[in-house]
Amino acid sequence: MSKLKFGKAFFILTLIIFLFFSYRDFLWTYRSMLEDYFSYYHYQDQIVFYHLGDEKYKDYIPVNTRFLGLILQYIIFNFVPCLKLNHLTIVNQYPIYECATFSLAFLNYVCKYLFIIFAFMYVKKATGNIAASLISIILCYIFFLYLESFSFDRLAVLYILVCLYYEDKEYISNPLLISSFIVNEKVIIVLGSYYLFQYIKNKNTVNFKRVFIITLSAAFYFLMIFILTKYFEYNFHPYYSDSGFYRIILDFTNKSHISNSVLPFIFVLIPYIILLFTKKNYDLKNSKLEILIPFLLWFLSYGGGENNIGRYVMHTLPIWLPLLSCQLYNYFFYNEKISNNNF
Repeated sequence: MSKLKFGKAFFILTLIIFLFFSYRDFLWTYRSMLEDYFSYYHYQDQIVFYHLGDEKYKDYIPVNTRFLGLILQYIIFNFVPCLKLNHLTIVNQYPIYECATFSLAFLNYVCKYLFIIFAFMYVKKATGNIAASLISIILCYIFFLYLESFSFDRLAVLYILVCLYYEDKEYISNPLLISSFIVNEKVIIVLGSYYLFQYIKNKNTVNFKRVFIITLSAAFYFLMIFILTKYFEYNFHPYYSDSGFYRIILDFTNKSHISNSVLPFIFVLIPYIILLFTKKNYDLKNSKLEILIPFLLWFLSYGGGENNIGRYVMHTLPIWLPLLSCQLYNYFFYNEKISNNNF
């Protein structure tokens, strides 16, 4: 068996093992969504609209423009047998609601474990260090808790990670980058900022091309919004009519703000604070400029609200995961200097 075929077989087998042994994770997510145990945005409404054509289930911008997630969810809805749970009090019961919810829960379930596998491979590829790669798996389990379990957060961070993993293969990465506009606007912000800072740091044509492609994807995003609102009667959610800068202000006396926003924001900054003080990037691409990306996502909460800051900034996880993995490995297991590169 060739190395490539062995790698694919190992990837698929690992995913199957993860999904098989962690089925309780899926059942908990699915049940919580059906019972509305936590407040979340019901992406399954748009699936009902796709299936029944009933306008009352048509969703609002930006939810109904995240086409990659909606298409994948609709494929699952149509081709994966729907599992129905017993002894539940289902909230928002309407035709096919349960199976539409199943498709969203299943998509999130698969995205989580795909991310963990890709994270291991990405950190191994970036660092050449198995121990750091194993640490990255632990970090994934921890920081995934700050991402929304019931929406498209997991898909977005997985997409960012896949773009980074294949960035040395332009025939894969470039189509992924230009297609970012159908995934999530956060993908454009994270990758666009990251490659801009890479270009400022290195001044090479490869990163300039990536910045250009992401800029083109951003232009496609606004063009898509214009076309959908003008010709297809897509509308912004009334929620956004109340947007204001007061929504990015954190109240440090509010326990919800501390838990959902303040602490996750600090966690995201930790690898960059360590980088600033130690000036060690372990031969990775990370630079001190990247510390600005979480602040950009904070300002994105102008629309989403201050309680969403934590999950917004955690979309940067794929960028600093190798760095924090190396920092933890160096601190706990390897006291000698691995590298001392200025950044």
